[in-house]
Amino acid sequence: MIHADDLGMCHSVNRAISMALESGAVNSASLMVPCPCFQEAAEWGRQHPEYDIGIHSTLISEWESYRWGPVAKTDYGTGLADDNGSFWPRNSLLRAEPERIYEEISAQIMLAKQVGVNPTHLDSHMLSVARPGYITAYIKAARQFGLPFLIDEYWLSRASREGTAAAQDDVVVSDLLQAHFKLSVDDLEEYYLSTLRGMKPGLNVLLVHPGFDDNELRAITGDCLPYGAAWRQRDFEIVTSAAFRSALGENKIQLVNWRTIKSALGTRTGLLPGENRRAV
Repeated sequence: MIHADDLGMCHSVNRAISMALESGAVNSASLMVPCPCFQEAAEWGRQHPEYDIGIHSTLISEWESYRWGPVAKTDYGTGLADDNGSFWPRNSLLRAEPERIYEEISAQIMLAKQVGVNPTHLDSHMLSVARPGYITAYIKAARQFGLPFLIDEYWLSRASREGTAAAQDDVVVSDLLQAHFKLSVDDLEEYYLSTLRGMKPGLNVLLVHPGFDDNELRAITGDCLPYGAAWRQRDFEIVTSAAFRSALGENKIQLVNWRTIKSALGTRTGLLPGENRRAV
C-alpha cells in the first residue's frame, strides 16, 4: 500500500495528495479532521468516493505557527491541549487519560462522517497511540465504527497485554515503512527505490507525505527539513515518477488499499483469532 498521510493539513498538501490519488501514484490516504483545511479535503473526498480515504487520528499539533486542537466538545484540561486550546507539539507532552483519547478519536470520525466522508480505515498521526492505554482506546474507536485500523504485531501484542484481544478480522501489517527523519531530501529517492527492491512478502504499508514547496507550506514548516516543504515536494515527485512506477512492476509488488482489504475480509471464514491475519 502506498499511503499518503496528512490530507487536510493545508491547501498545498490537499492539492498534492488529491493529484497523487487521481494519478494512481498513491492508493490510500488519511484525513486530519482537526486541521484548518479539513473542510476543503472533506469536500473533495465527498465528491470522489472512489478513493480510499481514512481518518488520520490526530492528537498532536507539531508546527510552531500553524496549530489545531481537539474536535470533541469536552474540557480536557491540560492533558490533551495546551492553554491556548491547541494539541501539544510532541507525543511526550500528551498526558490525557485513555478514555479521553477514545472520545477525541471518536469525535474526529463522527465529524468526518457528518460532512459526507465515508472513511475506509483508521490510522494515527505521528503514531501518537503507540503507547500503553492509548492503543486500546484507538482499537476501541475503530471497532465502534466498524473500521479496519493500522496496527502491527508489536502494537497488537501490547493491546493484548492490556486486555484487548485480537479479533478474527484484525489485519496486521507486516512492515510499516517511512523515510527516517534523519535522511536528507537528496536521500529520499534512493530510500524509496531501495525499499521497493527489498520489500518482503506480506502486507507492507509505505507512508509518504506529498505536498508542494510553495509559499503556504514553507510558511507552515519554516526551515524544518524532515517533512518540511522541500521534503514533501520531493515525496510527491518521487511517487509520481516513472522510476517509482517501474520499481513497483519490476519487483512484482501488488498494490492494495483498505477498501480492498475490507472486501477480502468478507470472503474469509473459519479463521481462529490471529490465524493468518496477514493474508489478504
